[in-house]
Amino acid sequence: MIKAVIFDLDGTLIQTEVMKAQSYARTVNILTGKVVAEDEVLNGFKKYVGLSRKEVVKGLTEEFLEELTGANRRNSTEDMQHAIITKRLEIYKSMVNQPELLSHFFCPYNLGLLNALYTDKYMIALATMSHMNEVEKILDTLKIKDKLGLIMTSDRVSNGKPDPEIYLKSIEALKVQPNESIVIEDSVNGIRAAMAAGLNVFAATNEITRDSVHASGLLPGEFIIDDMTELKPRIYKFIENQGK
Repeated sequence: MIKAVIFDLDGTLIQTEVMKAQSYARTVNILTGKVVAEDEVLNGFKKYVGLSRKEVVKGLTEEFLEELTGANRRNSTEDMQHAIITKRLEIYKSMVNQPELLSHFFCPYNLGLLNALYTDKYMIALATMSHMNEVEKILDTLKIKDKLGLIMTSDRVSNGKPDPEIYLKSIEALKVQPNESIVIEDSVNGIRAAMAAGLNVFAATNEITRDSVHASGLLPGEFIIDDMTELKPRIYKFIENQGK
């Protein structure tokens, strides 16, 4: 019997992956003296979806090291990573602090599912690799904080997705078994994390993650949802079948 549903945040409840991609793209563009175009970063960002900030920055620094060091000749790799983090946070915080902008990135069907599950007395949790200070601002805009029985962020784990730690800690805190939980994810790294923890996982894909989720072969088709109008009925059907 399903007792808890755990939602990812970025790309699942709000399309912040798009915002994050844009903030990283602008950062790399600026720090390379516009040698690397924003579109070049955006096109390659899909492989970093679901990873922690540290891992994203490490990957981007390695990918564009020549261009970054060429524009900042006296900076070490470590200095460049720090510069990317600093500039990217400045850009991203400016975006997050604009509620009207954030509202354009809501995922209405996913939020509708969350609200329905809350009304039906299921435990609702959030498990995200974003940091708590960013998460709180987004939750205030989404107006769902009071519906969450648990908020698990990257600040509370040592290992990011695809490591299962965040989901193992979530079910431990919720006091439920893996088979009593459903995870709603959008990325390959998030799916890997939930599967490694032994939880039931559905992929609610988006334009950034859809191709990689299908190509990964991690989930059978019935657990991949590309049309969000199908999300709520398919989740409720699964819950009903698990209760039999």
